[in-house]
Amino acid sequence: MNKHIGITFCGGCNPRIDRGRLAKSIGALLSEQGCTVVFNSADADFIIYISGCSANCAHRYSKADTAHTAVAGTAVDAIAVAEAELVGEIMSRVRDYIGQLEKDIPR
Repeated sequence: MNKHIGITFCGGCNPRIDRGRLAKSIGALLSEQGCTVVFNSADADFIIYISGCSANCAHRYSKADTAHTAVAGTAVDAIAVAEAELVGEIMSRVRDYIGQLEKDIPR
């Protein structure tokens, strides 16, 4: 099942994490799994909001009503995560969402 996964960034005024490196790592893994990655677009099945700090501007100012996970500095959905573990935590949330979608499809 090809899913469109969006990655949306904050403005980058106070980055405490390398948002670009994080997005590049996530994008590569998602592409390997057959997902299409789109940037700064609400036209996606699932959105990963990446904010450089705890202000969480990427998600805060979004008007999208799409399933998502929000990275705010070194927190994912308001749960502290070591910076080295951000990619794994984000990928786990994306996989959980896609798995739930596939489970809900009538056969």
